[in-house]
Amino acid sequence: MALESIILENEYVALKPMQTEHIQGLFTAGKDPSIWQWTTANYCQTLALSKNWVEYCLENARLNLQLPFVIVDKTQDKIVGSTSYLNISLEHKSIEIGFTFLAPSAQRSHINRRCKLLLLSHAFETLKLNRVAFQTHEKNHRSRTAILGIGATFEGIHRDCRIQKDGSIRSSAIFSIIKPEWPQVKSKLLAKLTTPTILNTTDE
Repeated sequence: MALESIILENEYVALKPMQTEHIQGLFTAGKDPSIWQWTTANYCQTLALSKNWVEYCLENARLNLQLPFVIVDKTQDKIVGSTSYLNISLEHKSIEIGFTFLAPSAQRSHINRRCKLLLLSHAFETLKLNRVAFQTHEKNHRSRTAILGIGATFEGIHRDCRIQKDGSIRSSAIFSIIKPEWPQVKSKLLAKLTTPTILNTTDE
C-alpha cells in the first residue's frame, strides 16, 4: 500500500506534491545558506543541486519511501519551502515528518504551524496512523523548540547517527506524537495559530 499523492491545504497554506516544475521555486526559497546550517547538505546551493535533490525525492516517492511537498504561501502564491512524509511504515502505522526547510522570510510566521497541522491531521485522521515522529540536529535548538511548540514529546538522542557533508558526526534529537495524544495536541496547536503577516518579498 502506497501513500496517495495529495494536496493538503487550508486558507493560507498549501502543501503540493513536489514536481520537477518546482525546482526553480525551491532553489529561490532555499538560497540563504543559513537555512542549511544543521542539515546533512545544502540542497539549494546551486540550481543543479536543487534539480538533483528534487529528482532524488521524486525517485523516493516512486519507491514509497518519501512523500515530498512544496510549501506554498497562498497569500503570495509563492513557494517558501518544502517538507515531506518519510520513514513511512504503513504496516506499523508510523511515519516521520522531516526534510523541512523554510525561507527566512517565512520563518516564525503563520506558515510552520499551519503546515504541521495539515500534515498531522492527515496522518492521524485520514491515514489513521499511531505515531508521527520528528528529528533534528541535537544542536539545532531553534528547531527543537519549534517541534516542542507544536506539541511533540522529546524521546531522546539518537547518537552519532549521521555524517554531515563537512565530515562532522551528527546526533539527532528524536520527538514524537502518538495517537492518544493527538486530540489534545490538535486543540493546543489550533489555539497557537497566528494570522498571516506580510512576508518579505525582496529575497528573489
